Amino acid sequence: IFEDREGSLWIGTESGGLNLLKEKKFTTYTVREGLSSDLVKSIYEDGKGNIWIGTNGGGLSLLKDGKFTTYTTADGLSSNVVLALFDDGDGNLWAGTPDGLNRFRDGKFKTFTSADGLANDFVRSIYADHNGSLWIGTSGGLTRMRSDRFNVYTTADGLPNDFIGTIYEDVQSN
Repeated sequence: IFEDREGSLWIGTESGGLNLLKEKKFTTYTVREGLSSDLVKSIYEDGKGNIWIGTNGGGLSLLKDGKFTTYTTADGLSSNVVLALFDDGDGNLWAGTPDGLNRFRDGKFKTFTSADGLANDFVRSIYADHNGSLWIGTSGGLTRMRSDRFNVYTTADGLPNDFIGTIYEDVQSN
């Protein structure tokens, strides 16, 4: 579930596509309307008001001006399963997949993996803090990325578990 800037709710389902609840009315988007898969795993609104949809097997869909555009492994995405999405406000859309972290900028994907410094390739969550660091939750720990440099935190550093499902910065963070 994702709330957009207008207060409308976007709801992803396991077989019913993407649903928009706006002004007490539902609108459904499925493969019939151009969505790449009816199995929705993640939803995010970028700074321009476009809706990005990560799917389970259909790659990444962009809903812009009422039309869908799809990006898949054929376009450079590391996997067609997209579990997490985040727009950092600097022109980068980040997509987490079971095969790494993808940065989409200027129409091109760049993939980061454990070989680059991620805790694990299975990316479950992404968040940018107020200092500009990108935090990546994986099934093998937490990674902080800043200026393409990586710091990894695991149970060895005090985390109670290495499976990181959600990241959120509170208002008290310094």
